[in-house]
Order: sequence, then C-alpha cells, then structure tokens
Amino acid sequence: MRRLISVVLWLSCSVHAAYVVNNAGRKIPGSEVSATADGRVTLKTPDGQMMVFQKGQYKRAVADRPKELDIAEQLIKTGQGEKAVPFLQQAKKKCRFLQWDQTAIQMLADYYFMTEQYGLAAAAFQALDDQSIPQNRRRLREAMVKSGEMETVLQVFNEDIRNGSREAAAQAYLMRGKLKAERGDPEGARRDWLKVSLFFRTQEAAAEEAEQLLKENEG
Repeated sequence: MRRLISVVLWLSCSVHAAYVVNNAGRKIPGSEVSATADGRVTLKTPDGQMMVFQKGQYKRAVADRPKELDIAEQLIKTGQGEKAVPFLQQAKKKCRFLQWDQTAIQMLADYYFMTEQYGLAAAAFQALDDQSIPQNRRRLREAMVKSGEMETVLQVFNEDIRNGSREAAAQAYLMRGKLKAERGDPEGARRDWLKVSLFFRTQEAAAEEAEQLLKENEG
C-alpha cells in the first residue's frame, strides 16, 4: 500500500496550473489557489499578488489536480476501491469550489453504486453540481429506490418529468409506474406507462418497455 502511494506520487505528472476565470471570461493564471467554505476564492498570481474573488464574482476556479485522485484511481484499478475512499474524501474536502471536488464526488458515487452501497451512492450523486447528466440521474433514481428512499425518489421522478430531458422524463415515468405498482396502485402505474407509450415514441427503448409493462399488467 505504502509502495503504491509512493509510486503514484512520484509518477504523477498531471499538474494543471491554478487559475480563475472571472465573470468577463478572462482566465487569470496563478501559482496557488484556495477557497473558503462560503465560496470565496484567493488566487496567488505568479508575481506574488493575492487576488480575492467572492462567490458570484467568478465563473470557475481550478486548483492543481490533487495527488489523492491519482492514488485513488490506481487503487480502484487494482481492485482496492475501499482503500480509495479516504483519498477521494480528502480530495473532495481539499478542492471544494476548485473543480476537482466534483471529480472526487463522481468517483465516490460510481464506486458506491457499483458496490451496491446505495444510500451512500444516492447522497454522492445528489452532491454533484451538474444534475443533468443522464447516467447519473438514472443511477440516482435506482440508488434511491434500492435504499428505500421512496418519498425522496418520488420528488426526483417529478423533477425529471417537469424539467428533465425527454429521455429522463420517459425513464422517470417508467420507474414511477413501477413504484406505484409495488405500492398497490396499478391504475396509477398504468397511467404512467401509457404516457410513455403514447407521448414518448421517439424514445424507442422506453416506449417498448412501457408497452411490455402494460401487457404484463393488464387489468
């Protein structure tokens, strides 16, 4: 374990110079960048000047890639995912508001989901800033159902139906219908599946699944 960490630290060359992109779109390079819990970012420029940006005064702030991510990636690749978790948590904490926290959270979410730790997976997926990635939305819904977070997942279904892509909405109707069926509401389930069958024809896989569910659950 120690040898692996030492090798990764020595081999890690994926260093990205720190920078901040202000609201005007200008990229300001620096040698160091840090952020406080309220989103205030301080950038040290190459000439030693300290520039402070309050949350809302910048589009993006990026630190050097933390070495903890490289260590975690190697551990996951070698089947030692449980040992990667502390390093991902360190990277998440160290780089809050500095881009790499999102990479760490995504890796945690994927690891928890693949190892069937569904409660932890759901929490990690919800912590991501970008909630529009289709695979993440599908996994979030599945993780919530499998971890028993029924009321919360219903809110997610409804949000995807109202504001998600057509694919996300179709999947939400399908899963909401299944949940209604399991909870003793077959008519409500059929209504959801019928909507997919009638109004989401371009989402072919979802429409076919809806038609199959309707056949299997004929009244």
